[in-house]
Amino acid sequence: MSPTERWKAVMARDRRFDGAFVYAVRSTGVYCRPSCASRRPRRTQVTFFPIPEAAEREGFRACRRCHPADVNGGDPAVALVREACRAIDASTPLPGDRRLARAFKRILGITPRAYAEARRVARFKQELKRRKQVSPALYEAGYSSTSRVYERTHEQLGMTPATYARGGAGVDIVFVTLSTPLGRLLVAATDRGVCRVMLGDSASKLEADLRGEFDAADVREDHSGKLEGYVEAILSTRTYAEVAKAIGQPQATRAVARACATNPTALVIPCHRVVRGDGALGGYRWGAERKKALLEKEQDVE
Repeated sequence: MSPTERWKAVMARDRRFDGAFVYAVRSTGVYCRPSCASRRPRRTQVTFFPIPEAAEREGFRACRRCHPADVNGGDPAVALVREACRAIDASTPLPGDRRLARAFKRILGITPRAYAEARRVARFKQELKRRKQVSPALYEAGYSSTSRVYERTHEQLGMTPATYARGGAGVDIVFVTLSTPLGRLLVAATDRGVCRVMLGDSASKLEADLRGEFDAADVREDHSGKLEGYVEAILSTRTYAEVAKAIGQPQATRAVARACATNPTALVIPCHRVVRGDGALGGYRWGAERKKALLEKEQDVE
């Protein structure tokens, strides 16, 4: 289904599509089934997800009125993927099933491994905030050693885990907000790399959320143009092979594809603009339909 078709189903509160997808409302942080009797949101506030677990991975919580997580659609692949997501969240090992891997790619646009890694990073950040100590947090999140965490810290947090646990104490964070076809985009970075990316309708609300997450850091708006220039410099679509060539590793096509699948910074490293050599969309961590919608919106703006 296209985003337009899904929106029509939501507007009609069409029960036939319950279980086929869920919609999330950014202003409330809640996701619902299409037939939910709650007040209809504005279209600009709505994001669609193929399954409830995908919405929850983005921080949305289930509606207490329509209980969207209780419904499975008619597609057996959806039920299979949802069961696997629950197993991953419970730290239960998954079988090396090609059918499951294909279903994951079709429904979520990523592999089970990429989904598991995204969930683990999210749990790690939550535990760092809660426990304020790295060792208990990393083991609670499912990491087997500190080396596995620190080797990718700059990609996942933009700072060391200990600093993140302290709210970014002693760290300078600069941010910029830009207008995009999907709303306001906030990009924040430290000297180690990007630490936060958010989409919303209000620049002030995005800034407040950033300061809330890094309450001990020195957070200030970037007026140098450095961050804005970086975001604006990545507006072209490339194939995996072209990206591999651009970074000086022409044989690393598969590595580029894996990096796109596990990209933790969504739009700032715009993996939705990286396509397969034959012109097909390829996968996307946030879902193939969202990748298509992003490309279509950007073409409309151009």
